[in-house]
Amino acid sequence: MKFEATEILSQIDELVDCESLVIAYSGGLDSTVLLHAVAALRDRGSLLKPLRALHVNHGLNPAAANWEEFCVQTCEGLGVSLQSVLVKIARRPGQSVEEEAREARYRVFNENLGQGDCLLLAHHQDDEIENLLLRLTRGSGPGGLAGIPRWRPLGEAQLLRPLLAFSRESLSVYAAQHGLDWIEDESNTNTNFDRNFWRQEILPLIGKRFPGFRESWRKSITLYGEADQMLRELASADLVALKTDDPAVLEAVALLELDEARQRNVLRYWMKTLGFDPPGWQMMRRLTCEILSSRKPGARLDCIAGSIRLFGDKLVLFGTESEIAPVLNEKIWPLDGIRNQNLELEGNGELRIDWSMNADSAFSRHRIVDGVSEFKVRYRHEGDRCRLAGRPTKALRKILQDSALPIWLRERQPLVFANDELVCVPGIGVCDGFVAGVDEPGLEINWRAPDLLFRAG
Repeated sequence: MKFEATEILSQIDELVDCESLVIAYSGGLDSTVLLHAVAALRDRGSLLKPLRALHVNHGLNPAAANWEEFCVQTCEGLGVSLQSVLVKIARRPGQSVEEEAREARYRVFNENLGQGDCLLLAHHQDDEIENLLLRLTRGSGPGGLAGIPRWRPLGEAQLLRPLLAFSRESLSVYAAQHGLDWIEDESNTNTNFDRNFWRQEILPLIGKRFPGFRESWRKSITLYGEADQMLRELASADLVALKTDDPAVLEAVALLELDEARQRNVLRYWMKTLGFDPPGWQMMRRLTCEILSSRKPGARLDCIAGSIRLFGDKLVLFGTESEIAPVLNEKIWPLDGIRNQNLELEGNGELRIDWSMNADSAFSRHRIVDGVSEFKVRYRHEGDRCRLAGRPTKALRKILQDSALPIWLRERQPLVFANDELVCVPGIGVCDGFVAGVDEPGLEINWRAPDLLFRAG
């Protein structure tokens, strides 16, 4: 398909709530063509929205400063204001420079675009084909093979890729017709990079044997997109039966009623809705084939961003902070200090103190045995028993099970002792013999448990 500036006008006109256009401008062929075409539409009066450009200087190439200067001069020649942002790439183990540079670019986009802005990116048909091949080699499913989205939200702004229907060759023809200059990044010819290998070595061979392969492959990309949409709709329907009051907790029994493929489908969807990057194929299979099917309490799958654990009939997604084990050791709490200060528990929230009148959950300091100068806070031991006021003696394990306390917090439940006698189970009840009397001010101890679950952002 031949590229002309007017070909992208209808896409821009379709944008809702777009007040200004921002071109992501690198100085390469693709973004130069896009910048020139949009500027031409503006000059003809076909486009009335304000236009500016945004350049991200990664500082990775020795010529980066020269590239930035080229972008400045090109934008000046077209009458387009340019904002240039220098970023520092953090080299992290296990992540490619390309991926780190991409993340840095999108941070710049999010930080410099706001409501009413629409960012135009110059991805084209060949980028989409290369993306398909790269993801095939990594074993991606329909979601990964569905192609590059033409439009999507970008924070408070929008993102549009108006060139996806056009080949790199058609953009080169446009550039030649209009006498455009652009930057040639020598790294684009380095076939040590996977994308360049496909672009330089493989796709030309395929094109010689199958001249129309791009259109055929784009049909496949469209079909992958349709399949992915149907899988997301199925997952959304399945998730309804699995939800609990907390979005990071699922009903495992209902999940096990689905076959393994549907389990993985809904789990990926669930994780994405929480802002969690689902683990890869092998780990997802382990989650469904080993952890879920075993029903072993506490079985877990640790991922980069968090941990997925099975607790009884609940599947729970924990954040990275929850991986810090609480210090479940005995802690001393001075008797004189209990009236005026809360007690922080290392890695396990805090105990909070409130004065209360005529509350069944308050205990009387006057009823503590003589000679006690301090309380001890410890955690449940196997065989611990307790008699809460007005209730029969039960195993503490059973009392915790009968409480509203989530199962994953039960081993973390702090207990308050005077000498070796249990005084109260904070947030659950006061032990028999220690409840404050009528019209007697009592101390109410509650536990503010740590939020262990995965929270996006």
